[in-house]
Amino acid sequence: MGSAAFDGEFRGLLRGEGQFFGGMIDKPRLGGGVCQRWPPSADHPLPPPCKARVSRIPEIIAHRGAPREALENTLAAFEIALDQNADGVELDVHATMDGTVVVHHDADVPWPVASSTTRRPIADIDAKRALAYALRDNAHMPTLDAVLDLIGERSVVYIEVKATGIERPLLAVLNRHPKARVAVHSFDHRVPVAVRAARPSTRIGLLSASYPISLDRFIGAAKPDAFWQQANLIDQALVEETHALGARLIAWTVNDAQHAHALIAMGVDALCTDTPALLRAALLAP
Repeated sequence: MGSAAFDGEFRGLLRGEGQFFGGMIDKPRLGGGVCQRWPPSADHPLPPPCKARVSRIPEIIAHRGAPREALENTLAAFEIALDQNADGVELDVHATMDGTVVVHHDADVPWPVASSTTRRPIADIDAKRALAYALRDNAHMPTLDAVLDLIGERSVVYIEVKATGIERPLLAVLNRHPKARVAVHSFDHRVPVAVRAARPSTRIGLLSASYPISLDRFIGAAKPDAFWQQANLIDQALVEETHALGARLIAWTVNDAQHAHALIAMGVDALCTDTPALLRAALLAP
């Protein structure tokens, strides 16, 4: 195979060429089987079908952009994720003291004071200084407005709200971008519910890092569009219960192809990953 032909075929793999239906790529590939838990154990072994080619590719969501190629949660990381044909882009938001919604994971940043350095909350910094603040490699935290301008309608933007009490400025940003495909999720389940109450068209998700005794009691009242579960805490029963409640199950954070195969076999709807191109290529590989 010539280099041009190989390049075209490889790029096709990264794109996951196929018809996109509600977050799934329909592929006529072999699959089947169920992995009950991850990681595998004596009680829950890893069955052979998880190593087979998958029957479908779930939605691939770029976790904070493409953090292996550029600093996470920056415009550069999001642009690379788009170049890698991520179906969705996930990011984190806080708000400055004057109400500007910025994209950054931590609630605070290192801040020089005299001859030492302390950590200062983003909520205590005005927008001008926050946006001028130099991160690693002289990168800067972007505003959510800037990210939505960059992404446009090219990808779904999954917004994790990390701070409480910023629903009003967040809603103002979303309303400035009516064509953007956005969804809002948080560990504080009150936040996305409040956002949807004020903006009913906004899809919402609830985050979890524990295994609920009763998923219905945990998320049923909120009626989310998606349940974001820590990937090591997903089993077949949880997938089925999530779907029975009318929600999608999004696994975070999945960088291992074998683990991804196991989750796909269970019926997970989306994989949030640090390596969107590599993961898609691994799942499509023979």
